Amino acid sequence: MILAGPENELYRFGHALYMPKGNDEKTDFLIKTAKRLLRIIAISPSSGGKGEGEKAEEVVKILNELGYDGVQRIDVKDDKDVTRPNLYLKIGNHEKTLWIISHLDTVPIGDRKLWKYDPFDATVDGDRIYGRGSGDNGQGIFTSLLLLKYLEKERMKYTLGLAFVSDEETGSKYGITPLIENKVFRKDDLILVPDSGDEKGINIEIAEKTVLWLRFIVEGKQGHGSRPDISVNAFLEASKLVQILEKSLNDTYTDKDELFTPSYSTFVPTRHEENVQNINTIPGRDIFYFDCRILPKYDPDLVMDHISRVINTFEADKKVTVKVEVVQREESSPVIYREAEIMKLLSDAILKKRGIKTELIGIGGQTFANHIRKDGIPAAVWSTADESAYHQANEFCTISYILKDLEVLESILYSE
Repeated sequence: MILAGPENELYRFGHALYMPKGNDEKTDFLIKTAKRLLRIIAISPSSGGKGEGEKAEEVVKILNELGYDGVQRIDVKDDKDVTRPNLYLKIGNHEKTLWIISHLDTVPIGDRKLWKYDPFDATVDGDRIYGRGSGDNGQGIFTSLLLLKYLEKERMKYTLGLAFVSDEETGSKYGITPLIENKVFRKDDLILVPDSGDEKGINIEIAEKTVLWLRFIVEGKQGHGSRPDISVNAFLEASKLVQILEKSLNDTYTDKDELFTPSYSTFVPTRHEENVQNINTIPGRDIFYFDCRILPKYDPDLVMDHISRVINTFEADKKVTVKVEVVQREESSPVIYREAEIMKLLSDAILKKRGIKTELIGIGGQTFANHIRKDGIPAAVWSTADESAYHQANEFCTISYILKDLEVLESILYSE
């Protein structure tokens, strides 16, 4: 059976189209909000997109429709002369502010053929909403707007702060950093970043590894495919260097910290740029990238020194030169916030609403929280989510998880 809901909206449940009935006003609001926002492409210019401008404007429209017109903006021009919007809103006048900070930008969709659902639509299938950015970090945005729609101001024990921020996926230079520099957050604020989680909502993330993204440029000598004797194949030599670097780094930085999953530093070759466009040319230049996630105990300068020594040895034995460039470097903040007030409030609310005890963990990814912690403000990263869908084809968020998270946030905000 095919049913049309209010305003003739159609939603897919399983293999049928269905308008959910109301928990179901809240579910309806979530789906309509997702449909408005996921259709908007919000990819960073450095990843080939046009930025978050249109998505930010749609968020402002939704906030206005909910009766909130006091949205503040800090817009920043990036190195491609694109305006990167950052929105924030505060409701109430209490001594402390509970902030929920989400990011507007998404990663690219990757191979379109891997998608069962339209990546730039909100397809509802069962308990899930599919689409690029639905989980990372649409779930945080949807939860924030849902909290605002059903806000009971007379019950609030904290001021509520909501922020919708650009540039999380590509370094945060044009996003959370300008908010921090403009003193939007105070030292005694309670900050929650719903950008990581597990399916039971047990884990509260309090620490993140250092992120080091590196670009390696290998220069050889281009030549005809039939004359390897007078050419130096940069692709071949780069392939050897990838394996040498990967082994050397993993063999050297072996210490573990069980706070993190995985518990060790990781050094992963990822992207490879196109070298030549035809098969019968030996490439004289080859470029590849490493994504390094390093435990806080290790100094990234020492890691770079190690890489330089490996390269020097490699160059001495070959006929190539190698240059390494830092694409992104973000050092981890100290792991000092185990006893912070936000950690306790969140743990108590989860125990009360779900009857489960939380665990404090570290992650290899980086969120806005790392930048905030380095400014001396505790920040918790938490949500109920299936992270395996993040950055994947057929990314999704789960409706029932959002509704459960709403209960936890309300418990904190109202000091239940």
